[in-house]
Amino acid sequence: MAAMAQGQTYSPTISIDLSGPANGKSGYWNWDYKDFAPRFAVAWSPSASSGLWGSLFGGPGKSSIRLGAGIYYDHFGLGTVNTFDRNGSYGLTTLSTTQFGSVGLDDAPRYTSADLNDPSYGTSLSGLTPPAPTGGFPQTPPLATEPGGFTPYWGLDSNMKTPYSYDFDLSFSRELKGGFVFEAAYVGRLGRRLLQERDLAQPLNITDPASKTTYYQAASQLTKLAEQNGGAGVDLSQVQPIPYWQNIFPGANGTTTGALVDFLGCTGPPNSQNLTTLNATQAIYYMASCNLHNETTTLQELDLNCFPACPFINGQQTQGTQFYLSQFPSLYAWQTIGRSNYNAGQFSLRHKSSHGLEFDFNYVYSKSIDEGSNAERVSSYEGEIGLASLIYNAFQPGQNRAVSDYDATHQINANWVYQLPYGRGQKWGGGSNRFLLAVFGDWTISGLYRWSSGFPFSVGNGFKFPTDWEWEGNAVQIGPAKTGLYTDANGNPNAFAAAATSAGVACLLPDPPQGCTPAFRFAYAGESGNRNNFRGQGIFDVDLALRKTWNITERQALSFTYDVYNLTNSVRFGFDATQNFPAIDTAGSFGNYNQTLMSARVMEFALRYSF
Repeated sequence: MAAMAQGQTYSPTISIDLSGPANGKSGYWNWDYKDFAPRFAVAWSPSASSGLWGSLFGGPGKSSIRLGAGIYYDHFGLGTVNTFDRNGSYGLTTLSTTQFGSVGLDDAPRYTSADLNDPSYGTSLSGLTPPAPTGGFPQTPPLATEPGGFTPYWGLDSNMKTPYSYDFDLSFSRELKGGFVFEAAYVGRLGRRLLQERDLAQPLNITDPASKTTYYQAASQLTKLAEQNGGAGVDLSQVQPIPYWQNIFPGANGTTTGALVDFLGCTGPPNSQNLTTLNATQAIYYMASCNLHNETTTLQELDLNCFPACPFINGQQTQGTQFYLSQFPSLYAWQTIGRSNYNAGQFSLRHKSSHGLEFDFNYVYSKSIDEGSNAERVSSYEGEIGLASLIYNAFQPGQNRAVSDYDATHQINANWVYQLPYGRGQKWGGGSNRFLLAVFGDWTISGLYRWSSGFPFSVGNGFKFPTDWEWEGNAVQIGPAKTGLYTDANGNPNAFAAAATSAGVACLLPDPPQGCTPAFRFAYAGESGNRNNFRGQGIFDVDLALRKTWNITERQALSFTYDVYNLTNSVRFGFDATQNFPAIDTAGSFGNYNQTLMSARVMEFALRYSF
């Protein structure tokens, strides 16, 4: 990052070696010797018995004020090591992969027989798959110019530190009449050095020392030109020289449109046929038009394939791989760079057991903010489930800062147990005969209630890769988009109000039907898009249980239980990250919910004999 800001590049060759004391080497990461975790707590029960303070605190022993704070350290490492064990396999496996983009439609091997066991089929694949890597250490993954090079992989950061948090709370409890207790509390938690995934090999945002312009700025200029006229782009002849491209790729001056067509297989922007020789900016604009919103693809062609010219960096002509790491297009790893803030007001009303009833009622008003919400065991590199929380721009993690994936502004929950007032020692039926007591006496009803406001979700950037080679990022919101629960034209539950209109959700997307104003656009180079800027549905759930016990003898009993989960059979919809969030390149299904937040109603009957 320091080098790219000066218009230079730093691309060391990475080797992998054995680690651990058994091999005379350091471990995965260093020990932490300064993890000081103090705790502080104090409680006070006011003794005022008269006047204003007596009314507020209820007298001696009726209320308490508690204050606590502490620093807490996490236990981490197992998930990271497991992920590295499954993916960081150089030197540990003979797996070989074909380099991305090494063959095209013209030179890819063809089937020569319908029989896959036909020797000629194997012959046709010769040279396509690189030789398997040899075992042993140290092991150096191949360069982009070598067979098997330029393969995305999982990495490991040896500079990780133990995550920790500052926790603090202030609470007030007051005993009320009738067996009630009220409690109000402020609870805070500040997470620091949290585990967060970041691409250690993200293409560099190199600055041009002459124009003081960054690659992200220059690439975005070309993208905005190519977006015009409904994505057809501006006339090629109208594209003026941009200093960044002229300075960094001077060898692209004089590129012919014929060479671009042959290499890209794309006819290019308007008026391309009327120009034969282009300057560097026009040539790279032509490429950006063919790879619209896939800036990392254009950069790969420039930097890895040196087409139409290699970059000119630090005052000299290079041989490529100046923006990309020389071995990997992507190298994700866990790092302890995350920060989170949680603040909540918590309120509870409790009723201790009396007259057969006890219950708790709780309300929480809270907000949680972070750059990512993945647990260490959830690696985005191993599946879609972690995509909502990885860092899309490794150089600016703060772009991801938003409400947490699990944030719910309002939460209510309650639980209760009520013994029906019929039976021995109860209000009614105390003198009933044994048959009536056996049938109607000693029944207990208990239940749970949960409700929350909507959970956040993002809108995906579609199959476009503006910033990172491996992952797409999120879309950028540029207009209003109302969310809730709606039905699209096919009767599917949808998150966006536009689904209920005649124009449909296509009006929200880039390049919408005539008369519509889009609510989203594709992200530009260097952008991560908007994270968790929408709210879906929350939880609503009522569980109920009915229970009766017959005491046969002092040491034997028979119990009957009837449980109902999701008593009202309510449905709440959400988005499952393993099936992707709404993406702005899927107009037909955009915004359709793909999971339910709770199960359908389930009833259970149980009979238990205890002895």
